[in-house]
Amino acid sequence: MIWKTLIVRVVDSCDGNCYGCLWRRSSSGGFALPVTAVSNVVSKIRDFIFNEAVILCPNPLCNPKILDIISVISKVSKRIYLFMPMSSIGRMRDRRILENIDELVMVTTTPEDFKVNEGNLKVILSQGFTNLALYIAVGSHSINMENILSLVSKGKEYGLRIRIGEIPYSATLTLDIKPVFAKKGYSVGFSYGTLYGYTASMAFIGNYPITILAKPLTGECRKLFIDPYGRVSKCPLQSSYVKVENVTSDVLRSLIYSECPIRCRRFELIPKIEISLLTPDGKEIPSEILSLLEVISHVNSLRAACFIMGFPPSTYVEKIKKIEKDLGIKLLISKKGGREKGVTVLTDEARRILRMYKEVRDIVSENLYSEKGIMRFKLG
Repeated sequence: MIWKTLIVRVVDSCDGNCYGCLWRRSSSGGFALPVTAVSNVVSKIRDFIFNEAVILCPNPLCNPKILDIISVISKVSKRIYLFMPMSSIGRMRDRRILENIDELVMVTTTPEDFKVNEGNLKVILSQGFTNLALYIAVGSHSINMENILSLVSKGKEYGLRIRIGEIPYSATLTLDIKPVFAKKGYSVGFSYGTLYGYTASMAFIGNYPITILAKPLTGECRKLFIDPYGRVSKCPLQSSYVKVENVTSDVLRSLIYSECPIRCRRFELIPKIEISLLTPDGKEIPSEILSLLEVISHVNSLRAACFIMGFPPSTYVEKIKKIEKDLGIKLLISKKGGREKGVTVLTDEARRILRMYKEVRDIVSENLYSEKGIMRFKLG
């Protein structure tokens, strides 16, 4: 199944200060996307369900109808992610916003920005909300590892889900952050799926899991974008649009399934590698489940691991149960109650499978991210 993402930008001006973002301190007219424009699109694709919806920066709280827009989008999206500059989270006055989204994604570029807004983060956490992610945005090809590691440390302190990637949908900048982490000696996995419309991979700093995001390969891109002026296109990076009042169901589907016109990787192709494990009779443990087992081994919770990776927990509980049935083995053991409030751990067999997966992955990674960038190895 190809992942489908609905992207919405609900205002055209921003009070954030993310270095490298085209919308930074925008002088645009403060235009707010009308709810009717979103409803018009949804009404024409009501039989079409997106895997996720992303409400992008600029600061969506500047739209006075943000709750109504979230309500409309929820009719066609399984999950909703709300992006905003970390400098704007102090405006989060209405608890209903956090109650009606799956994740608040706080975008920041510097440790200083995080520190200035740390008090507002504490207020949200004190209200019992845990559906928070820290998006560490890299605004240039020069990747400042010191900044990234400092922000990861702060995010870890508050138990936030951590994502690292380009400034979200701001420019055609193409980054590949994984080799940087691999060459620094951090454990880096291969792609396990899609998050926010980006290709997502897992990495570990110490034992803390983080998600690294990169632009998807063209053939995998299934998106629809609604801009603040009530126009639709394939992607926020595209310059041609169709007015909402002129779209039909056929036009919308054509946009979603069309080839991405940006071609961000035309001159910068990277290999896509997924590692699955097969039994002698052909039963498969897919790469996304292997990645999930690795995260569970660190956080001791299936639900927390799913949240970190952007997976719906109920879906992946069923996937793991099916694999256990197919293989005739247990992969997870759950213990409820007690001082630890319930944990999920890997069985001995699951740990053996995970060791095999990591050994193969390390061989591939070592060669893929070597100085010469040439893969020369054989697997027996």
